[in-house]
Amino acid sequence: MRGQQVHDLDTPAVLVDLDVLERNVRRMASFAAARGVALRPHAKSHKTIGIAQRQRAAGSRSLTVAKLDEAAAYLAAGFDDVLVANEVVGVDKWRRLAALQQQGTVAIGVDNAEAADGLDAVARAAGVEIPVLIEVDSGLQRAGVQPGSEALKLAEHLARLHGVRLRGLFTHAGHAYAAHSAAEVARIGQHEGQTLVDSAHLIRAQGIACEVVSVGSTPTARHAGEVPGVTEIRPGNYVFYDRMQVALGSATAADCALTVLARVISRPSANRAVLDAGGKTFALDRGAHGIEAVAGFGQDLEHGLIIQRLSEEHAVLDVGDQTLRVGDRLRIVPNHACTVSNLADRLLGVRGEQVVEELPVIVRGGGR
Repeated sequence: MRGQQVHDLDTPAVLVDLDVLERNVRRMASFAAARGVALRPHAKSHKTIGIAQRQRAAGSRSLTVAKLDEAAAYLAAGFDDVLVANEVVGVDKWRRLAALQQQGTVAIGVDNAEAADGLDAVARAAGVEIPVLIEVDSGLQRAGVQPGSEALKLAEHLARLHGVRLRGLFTHAGHAYAAHSAAEVARIGQHEGQTLVDSAHLIRAQGIACEVVSVGSTPTARHAGEVPGVTEIRPGNYVFYDRMQVALGSATAADCALTVLARVISRPSANRAVLDAGGKTFALDRGAHGIEAVAGFGQDLEHGLIIQRLSEEHAVLDVGDQTLRVGDRLRIVPNHACTVSNLADRLLGVRGEQVVEELPVIVRGGGR
């Protein structure tokens, strides 16, 4: 595919404007460096080695992932410090996790004593020490212990174990995706950071080490990252951005690096056009965490047309007074770039109108 012109590509194709992506990577790295916090980007957003290498070159010495399969893939590619920002439960998974410690440091999240005890037994049997971070619920109401006394109680339990080592705390303020203004996103981010810092102080006051105070989410990273005492930020989507991030004020349309190239295959009426990319390309995603943040399912860069409906292999546009012909190619900014990259076999890196790099997607699907 290298050397091909965008207008000659088969469709659908997932394109990444490398100039925009690299600018996004530099900006977040510069923010983290200026604030003195570590940047541990969430690689599930892109699932590619090439983009992770760009993040490392910009100063990120570590990665965040969602599953053990992702951790294994990045370890095999030479990354040696990975956080699975998720609860990992079950003897089979704990044994895999213990084995991965031979290749690098792989930490996981915990939010209950029962799982911690099971992990501890497997780690001791394997002769390894597994680092863990307590997940704290800073408002999303998904996984995680409540901040304050509940976090302290679990930290005290972990401190008595020998096969695990408490590194610190982490959280994900995903409820920021329901915010109605940039100011509300900022408030949620500041609360996210302060909640974790306060819980870390409480744990340290009891003589328990709590080195890492890690916050996440692209919308809140810059706000939570400014709270004194936060040590690490974990944004992921920032490499691409998308319609959700633009709606939240986290980015502008010019910051959106990932687009889907699709072709008009039907003009069945004066106001309707049909594209050759559907839910299997775009995903039926209108917002994170079940929150419908945007209208439609994607927006055309050139004309501003919004995808009104998706079926598995078709997208339907209301074209209004725009003149589109069968065979025309459109570049669509998706609602949620992370789900699009997960559905693709590869991303095509472009500069201008030319493909210059292929970025294979590793560990497609939900993983294990």
